[in-house]
Amino acid sequence: MKRLLYLAILSMVALLICAPAASAQDDMTVSIQDFSFSPAQMTVAPGTTVTWTNKGPSPHTTTADDGTWDSGKLQQGEDFSFTLDKPGTYTYHCSIHPEMTATIKVSEGGGGGGATSSSSASMSPSASASASAPAKLAETGGVSLPLVAAVALAGLGILAVIAMRRT
Repeated sequence: MKRLLYLAILSMVALLICAPAASAQDDMTVSIQDFSFSPAQMTVAPGTTVTWTNKGPSPHTTTADDGTWDSGKLQQGEDFSFTLDKPGTYTYHCSIHPEMTATIKVSEGGGGGGATSSSSASMSPSASASASAPAKLAETGGVSLPLVAAVALAGLGILAVIAMRRT
């Protein structure tokens, strides 16, 4: 019994050490709904992929003000993704509804100042249509795997102590 508990604890420690941290900065989601982008402003680290998903019934676009990207017309349920590699401030709008505007600041460390983007910004576009886009926790980043592993490890440790006291 003790060997099994030690093996379980050792496995959890290995998982905690070897598991990569889930980062909120790897992927961000912007909802297009009610004739607005949500969130309308965000700061991300270089290399972050931003996905815009049209959740409303009207068609929309996500179009960079400087022409760096243009999603084309997105119908309800369709999405468009872009990876922002270079620091800078990127403003964009819906070309169908020009009053819809938003800003993404790409900055080292997720904060600090950034220069205005230029055509030399390196971005990788990809677009896809999906009838039911998966929900993402864009603002919270979700729960990280190391945190889950640490809680599981603590729980197994408590169980091991209880089991050793009973034997």
